[in-house]
Amino acid sequence: MLTTKHRSPALVAPFIFVMTTAVSAAQDFVAANGQLRDDDFYRLVACGAPPGGNCKTPFVRWSRRAALDVSVGIAGVDEGYPPGLRARIEATLDPTLQTLNELGAKLRFTRASPDTKPDIRIFLLDLPRSSNVRGTGLSWLDGHPLQAARFQLRTRGDGTVIECAIALSRDVKSGMVERLLFEEIVQCSGLMTDVSGSYYENRSIFSETGAVNAPGIQDIMALRRHYP
Repeated sequence: MLTTKHRSPALVAPFIFVMTTAVSAAQDFVAANGQLRDDDFYRLVACGAPPGGNCKTPFVRWSRRAALDVSVGIAGVDEGYPPGLRARIEATLDPTLQTLNELGAKLRFTRASPDTKPDIRIFLLDLPRSSNVRGTGLSWLDGHPLQAARFQLRTRGDGTVIECAIALSRDVKSGMVERLLFEEIVQCSGLMTDVSGSYYENRSIFSETGAVNAPGIQDIMALRRHYP
């Protein structure tokens, strides 16, 4: 089972929920009119449920054991990838993981050693936005649309995450690196849906149009609830 999502430079674009033998479309964001109750916010980001409504996608998460050591690393860098942007991403990754590890969820990220295959693989692709991913060597990622960034999950039939991949295009803006890493990695945990609405623009990394560079109060709540 695959779950995918791709992004524009400043916001998140649609994702697709893909099973081994079938494909079904899923919402990329859900509208919120003002602040949501914690229960509604969690269900929105975790299963695409509109406030007070039913889930649109299954709940997915790493197993309890795997969640205690989810490795993250840069698995591939295209030769033509902008060196300044690469340096910015590499310098931002460790602080991002440290911050996520301090949020109180039973979910711990570690930086993968260069000679190992990370659970969450990051690819820096010399590709423009509005192109298709290529060159990662992952059949479940290559060929899918790429905006500034894209994440894609592989899960078992019971919703257990197997692995995740993140593709970052050469068009990622330097000022968006921190936000994108936070959101892509958190969405690799299974919190996959964005929230649309002005209230969350300056309060959540899941905001469809916001530019928050760190998880907000309800983001942290949702991560803790997903990994209690």
